[in-house]
This record gives sequence, structure tokens and C-alpha cells, in this order.
Amino acid sequence: MATYSRVAFVAALAFLPTVLQAQSNAQTTSQVFSPPEITKRIAPAVVLIKGRTETTDILGTGFIISSDGKIATNLHVIENLRTGGVQLASGEKFDSFSVLAFDLRKDLAIIKIPGFDLPSLALGNSNNVQVGESVLVVGSPLGLQGTVTTGVISSIRDDPFGGGFKVLQTDASANPGNSGGPMVNLESKAIGIVTFKVGGSENLNFAIPVNYLRGLMDSSFSAMTLDEMRSKITNTTDIFKPDSAPTRWKSLMNGTTKIVRRDTDRIYVETVLPEAEKNAGCFNLSELQKHGDVFSGTGRSSCVCQYTKGLGVYARTYSNRFTDQWEIEITKIEPNRIEGRSTVPPNGTKLDCAKGSYAKPATEWKTFTWIPE
Repeated sequence: MATYSRVAFVAALAFLPTVLQAQSNAQTTSQVFSPPEITKRIAPAVVLIKGRTETTDILGTGFIISSDGKIATNLHVIENLRTGGVQLASGEKFDSFSVLAFDLRKDLAIIKIPGFDLPSLALGNSNNVQVGESVLVVGSPLGLQGTVTTGVISSIRDDPFGGGFKVLQTDASANPGNSGGPMVNLESKAIGIVTFKVGGSENLNFAIPVNYLRGLMDSSFSAMTLDEMRSKITNTTDIFKPDSAPTRWKSLMNGTTKIVRRDTDRIYVETVLPEAEKNAGCFNLSELQKHGDVFSGTGRSSCVCQYTKGLGVYARTYSNRFTDQWEIEITKIEPNRIEGRSTVPPNGTKLDCAKGSYAKPATEWKTFTWIPE
């Protein structure tokens, strides 16, 4: 039976996706997937991260997300490093970096080098990713910086570790050193961060959707050393411990089940959807950051709908994917009760399936209460 494992880039451990390619449903004759052209655009922004733990050398990948030196990567690439540095595609080296933010559950981190006017990689919208879409990954397998591979998005799945978020499955081969590298689309925009593979397999590899990185980028940055980062991880407390509160909660407002988890000062909420909707790639996720006594953040959902155009014998039914976004706050947390509020579309607002959104955005606040399921 295949097993799942997350590992830092040690040569003894086979890890992460290295690349992807295919043909997007959204691809048109004017949009050709050209790996050479895409590579020219994105390769300058992809970096090699290397350092040493107490016992071994570590190699990984990252990509520059702002010209002042902010770099996205996987947390597992850096969390055990005692010393670490960054090498740019140009060959320029930085002997150290600071840590700006991390997400323990999603295995994401943002680090910073003292750079200026650096090439950066634009971020796409991972909510628009489609199965079968052509993708490309640049990484540093076994330290071979700038290695390019291509593949397809094989599926969009729930995190196999039960983390309560989505992952992008690809058919790319896996090699130590690709973790933290970008997965880009035909527009040369990052749509994922390659992260882990199914142990013992060759073509079951996964990436974290880039929209989760966008959420981390919204954090208020406070630079940390590697030691300070590890101390913060060690001291992480979880108010939803097995002996104090359950993971599954029921909404008294609409009866839906919520899976609630906390990492440090963040709370993640996933609404459990019917199996048919999950198979169609639907999701409903919220991510909240602690601000004083209140957790606040953004909720996002996506699903499919159908609409009809034309009349009589000329009528045709079309399918479309719609997305929604709202603000959410949790104001009270107790072992047997969670209270808060979220924005909803104005009363009577209908879904415009043809446009893929509600006719009016979520602007009215509505309170909610969740109790253990």
C-alpha cells in the first residue's frame, strides 16, 4: 500500500514534484503551451536554497515573489536548518536569510534576502486551475539548479494528511530538491508550490495551490531568525486539543459541518461538502488570523452550476464554475461553542451562473454559532 510522507530534501528521501505539462481546457489556439518561452520568463526568479542541519546538508527550491527579496518556499525546506543561504539563477549568493512568515499545516514559508530590483514571479489564481491543464516546474533536484520539467494537473484533491485544504495532483516525476519550487501555467504565472509525493510512486506528486500563499503574504511580517522560527513552532499551542474541543463542529445557522483547526495564531475552517460536489472539485475554506481577541480573515468557495440559453428547440444547457469570497470573524471560542460573524450577499441575491458569481457581493454581516457535532 502506498504511504504518504513529507520530508526535507535529503538525498535518502525521494521527494517532490518536479514538473508538469499537458493541455488546459481553457487553452485556445492563440495560447500555446511553450516550455522554452515560459522557462525564459520564470527561470530568473527561481532560487536554490541550501543549508545545514545539525547532521546533514539540505537542498531545496524557492521563487522570488517581490523585487525586494521575498521568497516563497516550503517550511520543511528550512525548518531544521541551523545555517542557510540562497543562490540566485544568476549565480549571485546570499549567505543568510530571515524568515518572515510560515504556515505549519500547509508547509509554506516566506523568507527574505537583502535584495534589490530582483526578478520576481507573478502569481496566478489557483481557483481557476483545471484538471488536464498544462504546467511547468523549475527546481533544483539533487542541487541541479534550473532543472525544468513539464506535465499535467492530474486532479484537485483534499490534502491526504487531513489538513483541511486542497492540493494539486500532478504526474511529474519526483526528485529531492524540487520542494518549494513553482508550478506555473501557460501564462507563466505560479499556480502552485510543489511540496510532496506519494511514497514509492513515480507519478503521484502534489503542490499547494498558490492562493494559500497569497493568504500568507497578507500576514503582518516580523523578521525571525531560524532559531526564533523553530522556537515559535515548538511553542505552538492548539486550542482545539482532543481533550478540550472536537475538530468537527455543526453550524446552527444552516446545519453544515465545519472542520476547524488551529496552527499558532491562525484558524482554518473547511465546510464539509457532499461527495458529489467534492468529486466535482468544489471546496469551501476559510483562513483567519488572530488580531487581539478576534480571529478574522477571508472565506473562499468554488463549485459548479448549470444555466440555459436560448428558447424552445434552440435552448442549450451549459455548465460553469462559480466562485465566492467573504469576510469572516470568530469572536468567541469555548470548548463547546464557537461564535462569530461573516458577510453574505444581500437578501434575495441570486447566483448568476453564466458569470460565475453572485449578482451582488457579500457585504451584509450575519452572525453564526457552531457547536460540537
